[in-house]
Amino acid sequence: MYNFADMASGFEPLSSLDPESLVEYLGREGHAAEAVRWKYFDSRFNRDRERGYAWVKDGKIGGFLGLVPFLVVAQNRVIDAAWTCDWSVQDPTARGIGILLIRQAQNKYEFLTQLGGNEATQRIISRLSSMTANEAGMVFHLPLRVGAVLRVARRKVPQLPVDALNFVNRLPLRFPRRPAGSASVTFETGVSQVLSLLLEPARHGGIYSRYDFEYARWQVGDCPFLYSETCYVADGSTPKAAALIWREKASADFWRFALWSRGGAEKEMEVLLSSVIRRVYDAGGFLLSFLVSRLDQGLIELLRSKKFVAAPRRRPLHIIVSKKTGEPVPELWPLSYLDTDYAYRF
Repeated sequence: MYNFADMASGFEPLSSLDPESLVEYLGREGHAAEAVRWKYFDSRFNRDRERGYAWVKDGKIGGFLGLVPFLVVAQNRVIDAAWTCDWSVQDPTARGIGILLIRQAQNKYEFLTQLGGNEATQRIISRLSSMTANEAGMVFHLPLRVGAVLRVARRKVPQLPVDALNFVNRLPLRFPRRPAGSASVTFETGVSQVLSLLLEPARHGGIYSRYDFEYARWQVGDCPFLYSETCYVADGSTPKAAALIWREKASADFWRFALWSRGGAEKEMEVLLSSVIRRVYDAGGFLLSFLVSRLDQGLIELLRSKKFVAAPRRRPLHIIVSKKTGEPVPELWPLSYLDTDYAYRF
């Protein structure tokens, strides 16, 4: 590990820097120290993979690009890839440093992927991207209680505390029934090892993410701010479908989930989703949310059959490929809240 005082200005991989320097830098961006330590310095998940690059000037971080490593399967190849996150430049003299941080990461990862992001990020990434799908990610919501609607109203008009009365917040908008076949559904607290049997997607695009159990456990199970449960349909045999549901530890109001299944498990998926809805309702949840690729039509139809409503704003997907072949890059799918760092960003 280097001492900043001995370093000239330049680019450094995060693995070379004092962790507390990043805690200080991202703290100025509004990130809690506990979040930074979990997100970037978990040795079990990192496994010697590079988690970010920094631009250092006068002994201090002036710009940073965070990375979430994973694997992409493309044309029968397994490729080292990383989701980009927490990309910022704080030094006002650092013209062009943001793009150069991307270039540093390209030397390490063949694919860099970005889902969503603010307008400034979109402008820069779109110039570098080998593939852009502006409406790739769709977010679906299922309001369960009045509080879901009132919270949205307060965000639009903050001066009106329309959700101040707790008993009004908890009035049901729907009464989800316990589904037939629910006896075959099991819930376990935390991120269960059962998921390792189902993480390889049964349906996918020409390129897709390959997540392992360590990835899911780090994203949700190890996050200090999240409470999670694993739900699966087994019926005495190998699980055919599973879901991971989670919320902030501090509140049971808003929940998110991700789904996996084997091929031909449409019936099990329907039972699973109905069971998840009932579970969140019984826990007092206001709203249940899901992120899906626009190309995953079977899953979109299932969500709509359960009265989920699509949010008007979609999330763009960008893929930056370091090895240019001239061939078109397909759209990455499926997508979920386990992509990039969305899982804990409520």
